[in-house]
Amino acid sequence: MKLSYLSLILVLSCACGQPGQEMYPDIADAARTSFCVASDDTALVKIFDWAVSNSNRYVGEDSDPVGPWYEAALPNRQAFCMRDVSHQCIGEELNGYGRQNANMMGKFVENISESKDYCSYWEIDRNNLPASADYVSDQDFWYNLNANFDVMNACYRLYLWTGNEVYINDPRFEEFFRLSANEYIDRWQLQADKIMERPGVMHEDDARVDPKFKTFRGLPSYEESVRGLTVTGDLIATIYRGLKSYAQIQRLGGNEEAALHYESKAEEYARLYNTGWWNEETQNYYAYKLENENLKEGGCNVFPLWFGIVDKPERINRLLAILSEKETNVESMSYYPKIFYKYGRQDMGYHYLKELYANERRDYPEVASGVIEGIVCGLAGVDADVTANRITTLPRFTDATRWISIENIPVFSGKISILHQSAGSSTFANKSGKELIWRAMFPGNVAMISGMDAKHTNDELGNSFSYLDIVCKPGETKTAEACKYKLEEDEKFD
Repeated sequence: MKLSYLSLILVLSCACGQPGQEMYPDIADAARTSFCVASDDTALVKIFDWAVSNSNRYVGEDSDPVGPWYEAALPNRQAFCMRDVSHQCIGEELNGYGRQNANMMGKFVENISESKDYCSYWEIDRNNLPASADYVSDQDFWYNLNANFDVMNACYRLYLWTGNEVYINDPRFEEFFRLSANEYIDRWQLQADKIMERPGVMHEDDARVDPKFKTFRGLPSYEESVRGLTVTGDLIATIYRGLKSYAQIQRLGGNEEAALHYESKAEEYARLYNTGWWNEETQNYYAYKLENENLKEGGCNVFPLWFGIVDKPERINRLLAILSEKETNVESMSYYPKIFYKYGRQDMGYHYLKELYANERRDYPEVASGVIEGIVCGLAGVDADVTANRITTLPRFTDATRWISIENIPVFSGKISILHQSAGSSTFANKSGKELIWRAMFPGNVAMISGMDAKHTNDELGNSFSYLDIVCKPGETKTAEACKYKLEEDEKFD
């Protein structure tokens, strides 16, 4: 039955996510150039503004010997370490510090060496030296073995976000990836079929008297409070994701055979973790193994979720529940907003944005970056894939937020601005100099988006989403609205 014009207006008003009469920022205005958030949710705006301000505080001088950089370590160390940068990099990219990211990653990859058993410098200071808090010599230094694989994954993520081919094609990066995926794994006995039998301490120089970092040169975990570790779930998860990312980098270079090889290797770690590390009795993953002992539980298992190694929806849900129940440190908590939003737990994602803001250790540099990424990529669902020339948006609101705009988001070689007027209506402003594909995505199954048949997909947990790919030329601003009801052919609108 055909809809009358009045009925059509009612359908669009009631079923297409139309917002009320709000005063939204003009995100298309070229004179508006700052990276900023506006929203009816004043608490969210306050959190975002604090995070941007705090991120800005930790940016070093371009004239420093190390070049462009920002702090990514314990406060006031005037340094940046591999784990922190690998986590902070997208939040800092969003806040305009892309040059710093490229330079800092370059410092990590260029300092890999056989004399350090294919480790790099765990932490580098503003003077372009290995930080004295973590380094004495190539035989005596602190190093978490996750680091190489975390950097590999971060470089791939940065490439997808920026399109900067340095991250995948620069000879320094290529060499780091190759050595990490091969010699490094062999040197530290990290092969999937050997990792469970590895010793906790390797390659120590017995001739050295009282080395400062005895037993810390090659920690098999990001967990630093438990001594005697030989292998951990977070290490296995990091290796898995690093090799998956390296496979994608190989594929981008046209090396399909190598891509399949490293994908196969990555899946060996996934099988090991999901078959051998799950405790059926407690419905939880083991966290670590001590030398000559069985697997043990501990920690919060944040990294298996962050790196996406968990293979079953019910196990993901179980780990999310454990994360929300256990107390943790602020470093681990800074991963939480992005994780909870990713898996459709908007209430918990929003909760941890507030928790991080209120935390007495919120001045740890990683917190601000995690909050920025949590809001832009989590709550607003902004994602970038340069290989498809596509930017995705997905409103993930709680009752606390009716609308949000985020202006001048750096992505690819330009900037975009977005406005979510509601959970069913979004606007996209292309402020870059190139044509982009905007994937306007909305939660749930809807029939149409802006008069066109919607496409549908599900995430790992079975949550449903609807989307439409929209070509957006330079300078264009477009709006997408989700409609629950399908219109007849002659009633579609532009």
